[in-house]
Amino acid sequence: MAPFPEEVDVFTAPHWRMKQLVGLYCDKLSKTNFSNNNDFRALLQSLYATFKEFKMHEQIENEYIIGLLQQRSQTIYNVHSDNKLSEMLSLFEKGLKNVKNEYEQLNYAKQLKERLEAFTSDFLPHMKEEEEVFQPMLMEYFTYEELKDIKKKVIAQHCSHKDTAELLRGLSLWNQAEERQKFFKYSVDEKSDKETEVSEQSTSISHLPPEVMLSIFSYLTPQELCRCSQVNLKWAQLAKTGSLWKHLYPVHWARGDWYSGPAPELDTEPDEEWVKNRKDESRAFQEWDEDADIDESEESAEESIAISIAQMEKRLLHGLIHNVLPYVGSSVKTLVLAYSSAVSSKMVRQILELCPNLEHLDLTQTDISDSAFDRVLTLGGGLPYLEHLNLSGCLTVTGAGLQDLVSACPSLNDEYFYYCDNINGPHADTAGGCQNLQCGFRACCRSGE
Repeated sequence: MAPFPEEVDVFTAPHWRMKQLVGLYCDKLSKTNFSNNNDFRALLQSLYATFKEFKMHEQIENEYIIGLLQQRSQTIYNVHSDNKLSEMLSLFEKGLKNVKNEYEQLNYAKQLKERLEAFTSDFLPHMKEEEEVFQPMLMEYFTYEELKDIKKKVIAQHCSHKDTAELLRGLSLWNQAEERQKFFKYSVDEKSDKETEVSEQSTSISHLPPEVMLSIFSYLTPQELCRCSQVNLKWAQLAKTGSLWKHLYPVHWARGDWYSGPAPELDTEPDEEWVKNRKDESRAFQEWDEDADIDESEESAEESIAISIAQMEKRLLHGLIHNVLPYVGSSVKTLVLAYSSAVSSKMVRQILELCPNLEHLDLTQTDISDSAFDRVLTLGGGLPYLEHLNLSGCLTVTGAGLQDLVSACPSLNDEYFYYCDNINGPHADTAGGCQNLQCGFRACCRSGE
């Protein structure tokens, strides 16, 4: 089914938030040690807060969407009559109040997992049904302008239940970044009406239309966008527009190269010196990381510089994961981490979870394993648009892991699928092979490295 115009699509944005919350509680559930009382209570408190937000979402839908539809169509819809939210909240309260020891915690954990699994299996299809059944009905019974007003009220209601900081964090998980920008606008406009009236007579760059500002921002580097985001709230929101962050090159950015265009325009075949420097940095950083008490006086100047660069890259990656990708991840198309000195399987796992629409992924010569792709496989959905995947030199990725990954990437093009020739992986006859074999100076397991 073709997507509805985003201005009148009242379900998709809040549902993305709900789906993200489902992913978060599934992740926490898998990592919780139920023998540990602190872990147990922290999980239940988190679940209680999550399901309270689900309940709030349900109430808003009932009043501002389903209720209006019932009035207009003269039909009763029992949309939320059996989603078991109240029962789940009671379950969490019971666990917090009544479970006293490890034995009870472990017994409760079994019941909790079963109930959450059943809830999730009903909740996700329930949201899909709303999008596919009730959105067309809304389009039939309401005018375009009426639906725009309904959507604005829905967003405003979500905003009214959160303070500003929590709201911005929540909205960062909604839908694609271009859509999120408009949701931010709805929540901010009402608060800034008075300020606008006071400053109507003044003129500055801040008074330019958002589309003009966005065009200006498109000429800025990622570093400059981050600086602009610190000017004021409006600029911060514009700087987090997805169209500005389609192509990510953290390894290059950490070394002062702020290119952010499409991958084909980048010189993706590095020269010998560049590869050697990245290898030296990676080796120095790993040695330093393994022995944090190393006497700095024993380091050579070259080693010290290499470690500093790798540390900078690690900080940049963490910054992207925690401060940028939650807002723009769904708009990212290209991610190049080739020869990264600091990236780990955990980082890649977090990035892929936040960037489900990737088309080009380059992890050449990185120290990752099959676990880097765990979230892509367990959350479902995979990477449906991924066409280019380069795992040349990733020696700890296994054939079985590749097979699972390929099954989650239906658009993958064999011509642009590269991995180590020593791995008995999928599409062996048609995949691009290991790019390292095609270049004399690039590191490869077959050259003895």
